[in-house]
Amino acid sequence: MKIAIAGAGNIATFFAKKFQAAGFEIVQVIAAHKEHAKELALKFACAFSDQISDLDPDADVCLLAVKDDVLLDFAAKLRMTQIVIHTAGSVALSELYPMSSRVACIWPVYSIHKDNLPENPNLPLVLNAGSDEVLEITRRLATAISQQHYVLTDQQKSALHLAAVFANNFTNHMYTISEQITREHGVPFAALLPLIADTAQKVQHSLPQQNQTGPAIRHDDKTMTKHLNMLHDEVWQQIYRLISSSIRQPH
Repeated sequence: MKIAIAGAGNIATFFAKKFQAAGFEIVQVIAAHKEHAKELALKFACAFSDQISDLDPDADVCLLAVKDDVLLDFAAKLRMTQIVIHTAGSVALSELYPMSSRVACIWPVYSIHKDNLPENPNLPLVLNAGSDEVLEITRRLATAISQQHYVLTDQQKSALHLAAVFANNFTNHMYTISEQITREHGVPFAALLPLIADTAQKVQHSLPQQNQTGPAIRHDDKTMTKHLNMLHDEVWQQIYRLISSSIRQPH
């Protein structure tokens, strides 16, 4: 199977390496910045371009590993005969139908960085496709990346993407705030790392709500007031109040 890849970032790099290792042929890399396309293409000895209009007509599949706004722009302007597979968690298949009648998605439920690519053979992938035929081809490609597949509808995928924002993106921002608080007060952020690791470990075996601790769940208003007085950033105070309120009223 011949694969053209639009994109040269984290997911494009990860998928391309996995596809090649599984015996699929990477025939082209296309990226907005020609140097980026060339850099990735050199790893696979394939053609490169900075124009999606240069897409190799012999490619069987075009993987669109690009930002959501670029993906939707492609959908509005392009028409393809190839199978089109995108990697976005929040874009529905129906949004790509103007581009191709054969569309699918492989979305990794994971934060991928090309300088530290994951080796987990069970990294979760969400799959969906516009037809059984395209889904079968998508499964073949996905198996090159991971053995853990979830075939979901667009609505289910969007719900999982929203949950991932809370579980990963928002959680990491909480770490950022924690690090800044420790730095401002001259205490080591490293002292929190065992606690962070323990919290992540507990959720592997029990529901998060069962593991909740802290002043909010204990209704320890005295400690909460002290914490709020220590926070000089109004946004952080709002975050503290909102999350504490949410903890006290579990849904």
